[in-house]
Amino acid sequence: LQRGGKRRMRAMAFRKIAVLKENGLPDGKSYIAAGDWCMIADKTLAGLYPVTYPTARGEKTRWVSNLKGFLCNQNGYGDLPYPAPGYPSATVKSGGCGLCAAVSAVGALTGKAVPVKDMRDLAVSCGARVSGGTDMKRLTDRLCKAYGLKCTQSNHLSQLTEHLEKGGVAICNTAGKGMFSTGGHYVVALGMLDGKLCLADPGLYAGKYSNARRKAAVKVSGDLLLTDGATLDADCVGRWPRYYLLGEVN
Repeated sequence: LQRGGKRRMRAMAFRKIAVLKENGLPDGKSYIAAGDWCMIADKTLAGLYPVTYPTARGEKTRWVSNLKGFLCNQNGYGDLPYPAPGYPSATVKSGGCGLCAAVSAVGALTGKAVPVKDMRDLAVSCGARVSGGTDMKRLTDRLCKAYGLKCTQSNHLSQLTEHLEKGGVAICNTAGKGMFSTGGHYVVALGMLDGKLCLADPGLYAGKYSNARRKAAVKVSGDLLLTDGATLDADCVGRWPRYYLLGEVN
């Protein structure tokens, strides 16, 4: 998404985020609120990300040192049931990466802070909850109707990057080849920053990307990941489709 010659990525804040002034000093009078729909630009030479967010007086731009606070994480929902055939005790934490990916995607596109419980109910009602996790085709079909979005499917990295450059987001269907998980897993491509894909991993936890292979390919900035397209695409080999391209209806 281009504005004023700078690339910007859309994301939703999932908790209150402290902000900085342009000189890097704390701005105690300002903050990003949970549920705010934000525009994040490439990192400045000072190493700070400019974030534009809504206030009662209009849009405001402040800076953050990392992208912490922009993730719907399944690990926070161990008490929210998400049972499936053969898995009666399953929870969103154990099998809900698809739900949290969908919440992040809808938030980035619409500015709606959809409760995970509501997304869980939507998935169950449309038959998207299956023993292997979440049937993303069924879920995206239903959520597009519910939130006025459109979705196309693709197996091509070039189509993914073109879609992101136009302001769309994508739910990416990784195959568990060891980069983003060791089993099937959904991550969200929110846009591009600093020349890299910016991903939200709903299953992120401290130290997940600290082994040598992951650390060489993925940079963690707060809650979000920066990586190249080839790394993501290689981890999606064997899945069809690899990418659910979500966007607003024109």
